[in-house]
Amino acid sequence: METRKKPRRLERIGLRQQVLLAALDCSGGDLNKIFTAEELLLAAWVRDRTAWGLPGHELIHPDSEKIYKELDRVSVGGRNVRGGLVGLGLLERVRQRTYRITPAGMAVASEGAGADPAMRGTAERALADAVAAILSHSVFREWLQDPSTPKRFRDAGHFWGIAPGTPPSVIRARITEIDKTLQQASSTLNKKRVEEIIGKGGKALFDRRDLERAAQFHAALKQRFGKDLAILGVDLTV
Repeated sequence: METRKKPRRLERIGLRQQVLLAALDCSGGDLNKIFTAEELLLAAWVRDRTAWGLPGHELIHPDSEKIYKELDRVSVGGRNVRGGLVGLGLLERVRQRTYRITPAGMAVASEGAGADPAMRGTAERALADAVAAILSHSVFREWLQDPSTPKRFRDAGHFWGIAPGTPPSVIRARITEIDKTLQQASSTLNKKRVEEIIGKGGKALFDRRDLERAAQFHAALKQRFGKDLAILGVDLTV
C-alpha cells in the first residue's frame, strides 16, 4: 500500500531574522554595500509577502510601515532597544533611511533560520576581520601594556571612531556594535565548540582569551568615560 508523506512544515522565521536575511540579500555579503529602507522592505516582501504586504493587498503591495517598525523598535527581554536593529549593533545607519549590515549582523543572519549555508563562511570571515580590527587597534594595544590608559576621552573616541560633533545616536551605535561583535564572536566559538578561530594557512585569527581581554578593555573604557558620554547625551542602557 502506498503511503503519502506528510508535507514538511516550514520553519517560522521571526520578523527580525527576516529583516536581517533581507539585509543579506541587499548586501550580497558585501559589508561596504549600502541599501535603503525601501530596498530592505522589497527584499523582505519578496521572501514573505504575507508578513510584509499591505493588509488586504499582501501579494501586490509591500507595507512600508512594517519595515520602519522593525528598524526603529526592537524588543529584547520585554524592553525596547533604542535605535532598533541599529541599536542592537546588527545594522549601521549610514544616513537617513540608508543602512549597511554589520559583521555581527551578517553573522547572526547567516546562523539563523532561512539563511543560505554558503553565506556562513563569508560571515565568519567578516566577523574575524572585525575582531582583528579591535585587537590590533593602537588604543587597545597600549591598554594591554598599561591598563591605566587611555587617560583622555579623545583617545577613547579614536578607538570608537567618533569625533567632535558626532551625533549621540551614532556614538551609541558604534559602541554597541563593538559589544555585539565581541559577543557574536564568543557565540561562534561556543557553537563550534572550539577555543580559537583558525584562518588560512593555519594562523589563529582570535581565541577566547583575546575576546575576554577585549571585552574587559571595552567595559573599562565605557566606565572610565561614562561621564563624558553622559555629557554628550549618550545613554548606553537598553
